[in-house]
Amino acid sequence: MNNPYVAFESSTCDYGPDSEANLQVRPFYDLNMTAIRRTDKFWAGNRTMRSVFCAVYDVNPVYYSELTTWTGIVGLSFSPPAPHYAPPIWSTMMNANMLFGNIFSVWMRNYNDVGPDGGAIVFGAANSDHFDEEQGHEHYDLVDGCSEWMIQTSFVAVGQNREIQGGKALIHTASPYIFGPSRIIRAINTQILGGRRRRRRHQQIIMGEEVEDEDSHVFTHDEMLTAHNMPNVSFVFSGSDRVYTLRPNEYIIQVGGQYVSAFRPMHFSSPTAEHYTLGMPFLRRYHSLFNFEERKIGFAPSNP
Repeated sequence: MNNPYVAFESSTCDYGPDSEANLQVRPFYDLNMTAIRRTDKFWAGNRTMRSVFCAVYDVNPVYYSELTTWTGIVGLSFSPPAPHYAPPIWSTMMNANMLFGNIFSVWMRNYNDVGPDGGAIVFGAANSDHFDEEQGHEHYDLVDGCSEWMIQTSFVAVGQNREIQGGKALIHTASPYIFGPSRIIRAINTQILGGRRRRRRHQQIIMGEEVEDEDSHVFTHDEMLTAHNMPNVSFVFSGSDRVYTLRPNEYIIQVGGQYVSAFRPMHFSSPTAEHYTLGMPFLRRYHSLFNFEERKIGFAPSNP
């Protein structure tokens, strides 16, 4: 993984259109993903296998809502693919009994720190070089009946303020941002700015409807001069009092020549569908261990 926003890379994969190999990944409502079908070798211990996988290179239209239920690294979600689509790498290895356990771990290098970008997916284990062994992983149960990697959040804190509500949180390996209900994200970004709110508003198309929302995620030049004084943003998940903290240099990212907050609004059709989506800014800070058999997710501080 050589790019901050690339979840998986193969030695034989190219990221341009291929008229002979194009395929549509199963659509999610009106969200369409176009991918290239590729075959590559994978090594597990002393065994080698070939597997077909999909490299997604285009998503149209580009937006997020509660209906974008794919989980990033193709084949690593609970939802089984339709029979006529390429078999996932993960399912292939589990079915061939190639792993010591039905777990996988994701390590994403923090590109804000010194050293190269990149990361690793380890199937069947976790590499102790990738995380802080002294603290280790704290594990959380998945939401009952959920077919995705979703856990329960106790609360979100900006600095010392713990008034921001919790809720469900989807751990999403392909999201470049951290999404949440609009009113909550607006509160987070307002508190990051010390109580200042944007007056400029913009419109965007969400699920075919025009939605007006405050443009509260772009930082001005003057604000960036004092970004180091901005508060940390922390998450606490149900079942543990461990605090997972993001510093300003981890939640402020550069996009298209602008510095933006990683906290972005997501629009939901009903209050019961609301949840957070924890993407790259969170996963780069915390090594993640996904356990299929016990339906748990574990987090530990990542090593650079």
